[in-house]
Amino acid sequence: MELFNNKELELLRKAGVNIENKQEYTTDDKKYIFRQVSEFIMSHSSKNGDIGRLQYDYSGIFEKINK
Repeated sequence: MELFNNKELELLRKAGVNIENKQEYTTDDKKYIFRQVSEFIMSHSSKNGDIGRLQYDYSGIFEKINK
């Protein structure tokens, strides 16, 4: 069973994270995913609520990589 579902994989692709979906990731893989997604989120505007919406959208991914 892979770690991410199809919706999460699509979100990762939108954030520029191209990874192979597998059950386990190394610590370096997790750091890479976290850094890429964080940079993607922070590159958006907070004035129109984009950052908050994206944080919500990506929260499941953050939970999975921080286990």
